Amino acid sequence: MAHTNETVFSEFFLDQLGFIFSDGTTAFLVDCVGKLEEEMETKTITKKCRGRVKKSRTKGSQGTVTISAHLPYDLKLKLYNMAEHATGVYGYGTESQHEEVIITAKVQDEDDNVQYRAYPVAVCNTKSTSVDDDADEVAMDELKFTVTADDNEEIVYQALEDDIDETIASSWMESFSASLIAATA
Repeated sequence: MAHTNETVFSEFFLDQLGFIFSDGTTAFLVDCVGKLEEEMETKTITKKCRGRVKKSRTKGSQGTVTISAHLPYDLKLKLYNMAEHATGVYGYGTESQHEEVIITAKVQDEDDNVQYRAYPVAVCNTKSTSVDDDADEVAMDELKFTVTADDNEEIVYQALEDDIDETIASSWMESFSASLIAATA
């Protein structure tokens, strides 16, 4: 297995997004994507002695992921946990608890090297829609997600395709889980 981790990997192209729900339903794969932004937050703990900082440690705590894509109708209904009241009639309201999901991403650099990413998240933005009948282009859906630590206390996973086992690479987008990437050393 060739290792590309000694070269520079510059995020250049978002190829695909995946949405894996905890209820075991089939993952939604989205190819009509525009943008993925990740911003992780940290928590700094300091140790003081006589008013001076003697030790400081910074650790990851949580973050946000914002995506822009053309999302399938059924995926949007599921992300916002919209209830079906009659065949084809869905409602959003006080009982619509936003879903927890794992977002997976396939990103490429300018040399077509592939990197996979996974984020344990929950939808955090409010349901909003804007219709502009004067626009020349169909707007992408933009969703913001809160990233929180999973059972492994991780907030983001990433791997270069050339550095991981084929089983992990072929399963990452549709069935990423902590058990998929459990240490095999």
